[in-house]
Amino acid sequence: MDEFNNNTSTLLGLHNISLRDVGHSSSMVIIDSLITDYQFALIMAAYSALGIFVSSFGLVTNAINIKTFISMGVDGGLNLSFLFLSCSEFVCFLAALGYEMAMAFWVTEIVTNYKIWFDIHPYAINNFFGNVRNCLFEIPVLITTYLSVAKCMCVVRPLHFKNMFSISKTFWVMIGISVFAIGSDVPVLANMGVTRQFDKQINKTRPMLWLSPHRDIIKNIVWLSRDSIPAILSQAIIIVCVVVMSNTLRKSAKFRETSSSIRVTDRENGLDSRKGRKSADVRSNKDLQVIKQVVVLSVVYILGNTPKIVVFTALQLVPDLTLGRRYQNVYIVIMNARELSEMIMSAVNLLIYYKYNSKFRRHCQLNFFASK
Repeated sequence: MDEFNNNTSTLLGLHNISLRDVGHSSSMVIIDSLITDYQFALIMAAYSALGIFVSSFGLVTNAINIKTFISMGVDGGLNLSFLFLSCSEFVCFLAALGYEMAMAFWVTEIVTNYKIWFDIHPYAINNFFGNVRNCLFEIPVLITTYLSVAKCMCVVRPLHFKNMFSISKTFWVMIGISVFAIGSDVPVLANMGVTRQFDKQINKTRPMLWLSPHRDIIKNIVWLSRDSIPAILSQAIIIVCVVVMSNTLRKSAKFRETSSSIRVTDRENGLDSRKGRKSADVRSNKDLQVIKQVVVLSVVYILGNTPKIVVFTALQLVPDLTLGRRYQNVYIVIMNARELSEMIMSAVNLLIYYKYNSKFRRHCQLNFFASK
């Protein structure tokens, strides 16, 4: 362990890249005083194992979602949004799986003190997948916000907004969201790359991560405009929508309780009003289940998004909490913890759809559980 802790290549396993290309001189190398290399490697090994499991689980659950929603048919903007949400999360989990696999290879190099190493430096692949994953995860965030706002408006003013969220309008909104999320990461990706460099850890030349001197500035601008501000705004909007829809659920519950007591009185008086109310109750119950589904999805989003806001606030308050700086190990650990929480929240959507959407539940059972 002493030999390992004496290794000065903390974050990237190659300070010649992190310092030269990010713009730091070798005299500025400061080993992370909060998390040692060995502790960092153990933590990241645990994250990698858990991340591979969660990513694989998320791929399976979202594949089931996609097949089920296609089987249900796109009969409205709401179902189309759910289908887009499942597709975007499936692609996110593909990128996340690549990220976690590369992380496992990188940790293997560090733990073995580079006795085991690979032709391409794993961190270069890890960093690429990490950036792709981050931009892709903005798509589910914006789609969830759209779903909350759309359903909330339909609940508050059903006659005004009933036909506003049509299939065609929703389709173009989904396309716009995807273009924004992916396009916003282009400046970051354009200021990084993989070049052949000498790695002093293995005394050989191999493809390694290259970072532009301007990448940190560009990354901060992109994160502020795409991640930080939208995350705070979407959180606020979704909280308002959840409160409004929750109030609607409470009022509906009281109305149904009152309606039930009226029916009992009618039966006692020999009156039969069941036929007229039966179809209305079916529609009402269906709408309530949809509202519950969106509310639960929104609450899950809030739970996964809150750590993101806390992390980005910390990044602004502590300048050394970034790549190539004093607390670089801590930075990677908390970023992985935040992203892992988002992945876990995204992986459980199948359970929400199955519980609150009777049509989804029926088609899911027909597709995956019906006897052949």
